[in-house]
Order: sequence, then C-alpha cells, then structure tokens
Amino acid sequence: MPMTKPKDPLEAALTGARIVEEVADLLTLGDNPEALVLRAFQRLGQLVPFDLATVLLREKEHLEVRYAMGPLVTTGLVGSRIAIHGNSRLVTALKSRSARSFEEEDPGEDTFHGLLAFPDSHSCLVAPLRASGEVFGLMTLDALVCRQYPESVERHVSTFASLLALALKQAEHLKQLSERRQRLADEVEFLRTESMMGVMVEPLRADSPAMQAVVDQLQQVAPTHTTVLLSGETGTGKEKVAQTLHHLSPRRQQPFIKVNCGALPGSLIESELFGHVRGAFTGANTARKGRFELADGGTLFLDEIGELPLDLQPRLLRVLQEKEIDPVGSEKPRKIDIRLIAASNRDLLEMVEMGTFREDLFYRLNVFPIQLPPLRDRPQDIRALAEGFLVRFGKENRRTAPHLTKEALKQLEQYAWPGNVRELFNVLERSAILTTGRDLKLAAILPNARPAKASLSWEQQERRYFQDLLRITQGKITGAAGAATLAGLAASTLTSRLEKLGMKPADFRA
Repeated sequence: MPMTKPKDPLEAALTGARIVEEVADLLTLGDNPEALVLRAFQRLGQLVPFDLATVLLREKEHLEVRYAMGPLVTTGLVGSRIAIHGNSRLVTALKSRSARSFEEEDPGEDTFHGLLAFPDSHSCLVAPLRASGEVFGLMTLDALVCRQYPESVERHVSTFASLLALALKQAEHLKQLSERRQRLADEVEFLRTESMMGVMVEPLRADSPAMQAVVDQLQQVAPTHTTVLLSGETGTGKEKVAQTLHHLSPRRQQPFIKVNCGALPGSLIESELFGHVRGAFTGANTARKGRFELADGGTLFLDEIGELPLDLQPRLLRVLQEKEIDPVGSEKPRKIDIRLIAASNRDLLEMVEMGTFREDLFYRLNVFPIQLPPLRDRPQDIRALAEGFLVRFGKENRRTAPHLTKEALKQLEQYAWPGNVRELFNVLERSAILTTGRDLKLAAILPNARPAKASLSWEQQERRYFQDLLRITQGKITGAAGAATLAGLAASTLTSRLEKLGMKPADFRA
C-alpha cells in the first residue's frame, strides 16, 4: 500500500474530489456487497494509505467483522465479534456524525484489541455507516505509522463512508428483492405444478357418455386460442373443466387466473379486473395489476360471468375485440395475450332477452360453447368421483380412506343430486368424518334416496329433495349444519329455488 501523506491543503482538496469521483459509481454495483466493498477499498487505497480496512456491522451489542482488506488481514478475522460495551472508542464512533481518528495515546482500547497485534505507534480512523438516520456499522482504517489521518483526510473518508453505507444498504435491498422474486417464482412454479398434478391425479371422470362428449370437445378446442363458454347447473365442476382445458392447451406453463364475478364487490370489480394506476382513486397509493394483466400469456377463467355488471360489459367486450386493457386512471392502454374461458349457471340468452346481458358480448363469448351435464344424467361417473374423493380425504387427513360399499354406492347412484358434484363431495366428506369403521356410512345427512323415475319431473324430484333436506335441518338455511351448506349451494340460490317452488323454511321449523 502507498504510505504517502497528503502534501498540502490543495492536494488534500484534490484527494477529496478524487475520492468522490472514484466511489460515486458504488451505487451501480448491484446486489453483491462483498464485491462492492472490495472494489471500494481498492479505490480508496489509491488515495488514502491503510494497512487494514474493515467493515463492521452491528449485531445487537456486538460488531461483527464482515469484510476486511489489507496486509494485516489474518485468518479468522472476518466473522470475529467485538463487544461494544466497555470500548469507549467504539461507543464514541457509533455516536459520531463523521469519521474520527485515534492515536495510541488516546483513551480507550484499540478496535481490534485481542484480535490483532499492532505496534505501540499506529493510526486508526473509524467512520460511522449510517442509513435512514441509523448507524448500522463502522468502517475502519488502520496504518502502521503515526499521524496518518489528519483532519482533511477525516472529512474525505466521512464522505466515502456515507457513500459506502448507501451502497451497502442498496445492495442489501437489491439482494432481498432478488431473493423475494426467486421465492415468488418458486412458489408460482410449485403452485402451477400442484395444479397440474391435481388435474392429472384427479382428472375429469368421464365414464359416462355425457361426460365423455365434454372431454372430446375439450381435446378439440384446447390447442386453439378460441374463447370457450361453459354452461351448466351450479356444482357441475365448471372450474375443474376450465383447469383441464388450460392444462391441455399450449399455455399450460403460464398462469391460470380465476375470477368469480359474483363474489367481487361492485365498487372494486373494475379495478380487480383491469388494474389501476397510482392515485386513480382514494386509497390507490400504489399501482396494481388487474386479473387480466396477471393472466397475460395464460388463461383467464371468468366464473359466474352472468353476474358481471351491465356497465362493465362493454369494457370486457373491448378487451376481447382489441386484446388490450385500460387500467383505471391510465391514459395508455396495455396489450395483453390471454385465453378466455367464461362460465355461467344462468341462461345468458334468456338474460339477453331480458336486457340484463349484452347480446354482442354473449356472441363474443359463445364462440365454442360446452354444456356440462348435471350429475343425475351421469350416474356412471359417481363411483370414480366418490372413490377419488375418499382417497384424497384420507391423504389430507392422514387416515385410512373409508371403503365405498356396494350399498353406499347404490344409494349414491339413486340420489338425484340437485347440488351436483359439489353436493356429492360435501356429503362424502361429512360421511367420512362420521364413519368409525372401515366401510363408509352414509349418515342421515343424505335424504332418503329415491330412484329418478321417468314419471317424476325434475321439479318434482327437486321438491322432494328440498322437503327431505329442510326436515333434516328443521328449516335452517345458513350455517355449518344449514340446508344451503349441506346441498352445496349458496344461501341466496337455495332461497330463490325455494321461492320458485312455493316452499317456506318456516314450515319445517320445530
């Protein structure tokens, strides 16, 4: 290391300017603090002589030697811990606003007392590393000669330490951001793999001709970018079909984003779908991507599309036509590339006639319609559905899966299932919990099964089902043991059906 001292005030001023110039680009060195400190000390050593330069970072009541450079570096120095309490020089340096030099005759112990053997006469300069008003460590310079660091050098090193502190904090933040990005990427990949495995492990059950026809349609449309409209009663598995379609498509490695249009608050649905820029409305303190942008490159599944407010339907139509979105508050549209799958348990064509759904949007969505059959029309699938669910239930709850007996299967196959697959799973889960032996016991939560005779209309079957259900629940609609939960239906949906049938829950209350 050069051991020359600044020659005069002009030379000192020039040295200070060169220090600033040399280290001004520290903030551009990325997220590798070790490389940053090494490069910084190399540059500083060309202007200010030292035999040892270190960065000490505070760990509660200790300082840890995190980085060290110079001929005095010894094995084991990096990683050493130095107690702050009782060391007056360190306490003073941590409270100081600028760099301070210490000579042998100054009170207090040397920074590296007990770690390094310095001669009786040497110089030590200590500068605080401060960020956001808090001192998080110290930078030290030691030289094996006396009076090495006059006041002019202290000022220049203070400037250097300030820049180094900012660079270290920036590197720390960049590293945290990089690690967070990687964690998020790993989580996304994990969830995507889990989702794909879920589709592979529990594929659509297509033992029935009705469901096999659906699978055939999915295989035909999956390789394309065509918009698909899924129709069917509540609980027929529209989300499962949408996931299967996504994983059969070339977009399988890209996001699958689900939106339940009926579950989003009316005041937030526009921002949730299309995103917003900062300051777009009260509370929009940061910009936020909407579901369309999150699904860019992948598939967007709009469930309950019939619940989309009429005033937002033109926005959706424009997205489908122009392949671009307008975030709330933004003046510049953003291009997107998505595959749209929409689903509804309502008759959209009937809604068009009633004026509650736009005709042009309906035909834009109805490019490739797929009608999902109710479970009562596909009893051949019940065995596979039930056995698959019971196996999953056993794994998730770390218990032996109940055995589906012939008697239980017969009872399941004879049941009309107004709540479709969702109701089937609810009944199986409750029965599995209540089963104490090996064989599945279909408890009283399942109303008496009756064969779906041709002489009974669907309305008659539905009325009988709800009568049995309301007797069991004594007219209770909501809650864990309510009729809506047992049927796998939304309380509002069940109430609406009961009203159409002229049935009153109060008539079944004890």
